[in-house]
Amino acid sequence: MTVLTLDPERTRQVHAALRTSIHPAEPEVLAALDHFNRHSLAEQDEVSLLDRAECKYLMPVDRLPSLISELSNDYTVLQCNDDWLFTYENTYFDTGDWQLYRQHHNGKLNRYKCRHRRYHETNVSFVEVKSKNNKLRTVKRRIPWEAQTAIQVDGLDEGLEQKLYVNYRRASLWNRAVNERITLDFDLYFKRFSQSQTVSLPHAAVIELKCAGKPQTSPFFRLAGARHLHPQPMSKYCVGACLTDDGTLKTNRFRRLLKTVQFENLELGRIGS
Repeated sequence: MTVLTLDPERTRQVHAALRTSIHPAEPEVLAALDHFNRHSLAEQDEVSLLDRAECKYLMPVDRLPSLISELSNDYTVLQCNDDWLFTYENTYFDTGDWQLYRQHHNGKLNRYKCRHRRYHETNVSFVEVKSKNNKLRTVKRRIPWEAQTAIQVDGLDEGLEQKLYVNYRRASLWNRAVNERITLDFDLYFKRFSQSQTVSLPHAAVIELKCAGKPQTSPFFRLAGARHLHPQPMSKYCVGACLTDDGTLKTNRFRRLLKTVQFENLELGRIGS
């Protein structure tokens, strides 16, 4: 059993300091989402997809609105109150010597990540443990984090500490017929727990397809292929750990990805090829 500790107020303050302006792409993203039918959080939670297949894609954020516009016939957009875009405040935990990061970097198939996630607009928080198995399935476990500053997580033996803040904006799309979700993330910020430096990725958008079955049956998977957009394995945690690295981490496995996510003008057709 592992005990995680976190000061909720300090964490909120750090994330608030990371996000002080509106990304230039946000108005166009909102305009594109305005053409979608809506679904509620209660409807979305009926299909948790805690055991799922995942495909991630990386693309220039300035091309995101046009891609969104092509999805309105097959997907609905999550709406909470009057919001379609949501701020995700993630705080990742790792061992003192970054063992969880190192397992990912070294290609270990059975691995996990652990984070505290707060949804800014609803002020709801969870501890999430995401496990990746050798069948390339992702299994996510969620534990509500309410007013406490420490929480026990069964099944973990390592001593974990706060390592990295990751903050971004997200829209969530849902296809009820084929039981899948698409998340659209942009305006990413990274900050280490022990440092003052902040790193951002203003030009990149990360799209994730999450489905219970095979991704090849997804309308989005087919659209991505038609746009020459190829799956790109990417962990926001690992990217953030590399971009904020002070020279102590081994990063060569992610070198090509790091060069890609930092391009000011990403070449859509070359990503993942």
